[in-house]
Amino acid sequence: MRSVKGVAAGAAILGLFLAGCGADDPGPAKAKETGPVLPTDGPYIEGELGGCFLPETDVAVEPARVAGPELELPAIRFSPPEGRDPSAVLVMLHQTDGDRCGWGDFATLAALQGVAGLSYDQCGYGKAECGIEDPDDPVPQVRAALAEVEKQWPDAPVVLVGASMGGSQTVRAVAAGVDVDGWVDLSGPSNWAGVDLASVADAISTPGLIAIAEDTDGGEEADAARALAQTTSSEFVPAEAGHGWELVVEEGRLSPLGQQVVAYATS
Repeated sequence: MRSVKGVAAGAAILGLFLAGCGADDPGPAKAKETGPVLPTDGPYIEGELGGCFLPETDVAVEPARVAGPELELPAIRFSPPEGRDPSAVLVMLHQTDGDRCGWGDFATLAALQGVAGLSYDQCGYGKAECGIEDPDDPVPQVRAALAEVEKQWPDAPVVLVGASMGGSQTVRAVAAGVDVDGWVDLSGPSNWAGVDLASVADAISTPGLIAIAEDTDGGEEADAARALAQTTSSEFVPAEAGHGWELVVEEGRLSPLGQQVVAYATS
């Protein structure tokens, strides 16, 4: 028969073993760390944004307009729940296989964490109406979007975020001196619309965040992104796989990179 001390010691060992097993359990603790999860089966927001299939949450999601000289760009405004002031605002530039709607999941998840957002149809995409001389020039479009943000959230820091084409256009806009507090380039090609990003990188004084998946976009693009990050004193994040806005949302919640983008915006 074992002594009481022996039984206690055995129980302690068993407790440690069970605790160790629990540490590998991806249940509630993991869910808490990764934040809110979007519903996958509706209901969806109706009206003008009905075709975007944006889930109904506590986030205020409203159609908006970005207007400027020779510009009329349909947009979506994402405001944090309960009308609270946002800790930051994301102005989001979409990729070629989407429009303002494509940012919906990421923008909603960010807004649930207190970061507002504005996405808009860029010239040549969606329902954008553009009479500007160069529709590939992101600067007048971004400045018009920033003017809209200033009306809605005048005191919040603003971060420009672009996916794929939008990532390249984000770099171009920041290099041209648009007034933002930070910027994020997700899988932006090293050359877009005839502009080599390396040729404008020296004009960027605000460090940003650059992410790309070498397995998806190739070694040359990953090397170019890494060099761009070094030239602009930005953080380079090598993603495992995916392209553009695929990098920031996974299975209805923010990916680790998506969380990093939100943290960067509020830092």
